[in-house]
Amino acid sequence: GAMDRRLAHNAPPVLLGFLFGAVLTTVLSSRQQAAAAGAAPATLPISSALEDDLFVGSQATYEPPARRSGYVYRSTSYQGVYDKSWTEGGYPRQSCWGCRFAPDLIAKLKFHTVLDAGTGNGAMVRLMRSHGKNSYGIELSKAVLEAECPDLLQKGFVEPGILSNLPFEDNTFDLVQSSDVLEHIHPEEADAIIAELVRVTRRHIFLSISLKGHTKAAADNDNEAGRHTMLRPREWWEAKFREHGAVPNREFLWAMQEKDSSYTKEAGNVRDCRWEGKQDDGGLYEVCVVDNTWLVGKREQENVRKDRCMTMANHEMEPWFFSFR
Repeated sequence: GAMDRRLAHNAPPVLLGFLFGAVLTTVLSSRQQAAAAGAAPATLPISSALEDDLFVGSQATYEPPARRSGYVYRSTSYQGVYDKSWTEGGYPRQSCWGCRFAPDLIAKLKFHTVLDAGTGNGAMVRLMRSHGKNSYGIELSKAVLEAECPDLLQKGFVEPGILSNLPFEDNTFDLVQSSDVLEHIHPEEADAIIAELVRVTRRHIFLSISLKGHTKAAADNDNEAGRHTMLRPREWWEAKFREHGAVPNREFLWAMQEKDSSYTKEAGNVRDCRWEGKQDDGGLYEVCVVDNTWLVGKREQENVRKDRCMTMANHEMEPWFFSFR
């Protein structure tokens, strides 16, 4: 499976990782014994960055990503929907959902070669490159690439394609990231897309996935005009990525995901609550709107919104983040 391929590619580093883990376990055990005996434990200077070093590639290369043999470009039946959304006013020009949290990724994760899966107008690729990253993007809508980032297209930094058929070799990117894209796929595509995202990453996957249906005319209206065609709870997404060999990075998710338990039905400060999901595929979950001001996209856009959505079971506020390794 995907995990087998990743382990085979990283066999020597993985062996070092096991040795490192054994040493760490021994040291932690010694620290616990010392604490039990009343002795002051020594400082343990261990960082997750050390573990990342076992998996990530060169942090200096600007070589293009290796491409898999026999790749043939394909599209989907709904490409036209997103060509129209990007070029006829559905999405603002130069909008960039992921740009709001990109600085956190750069500061808190070790990576250099990165894929933006569903890059839209290429703004995230452009931002990552401005920070010195070897960044690339793939996008369903060829029309938006030609209209808004022809320079990136000409240089080969972005290209048209679909997430279930990535043109890259296994274990190519230190980080695969995606910003509010997977809620737009169709249910029958989910396994193939997740398998591809896991296949091409060496180490990190970081996503925002919208869990709300509040862009639709009604919560049960799953038409293309609403665009959020794949709504599933957090537990479903995490289990599905696990099936394909990715492990949730709980520590990084804790550092990134905003929660606020002050919003409750009892307090009367939530509204427009809807049940989303599918009963026989992950179950239903409740999403409500709260009055909570937040900034969407790049700061320069000044796209300030006065309300946002929250999943009631865990009080997580949008954007909903998912982190794997």
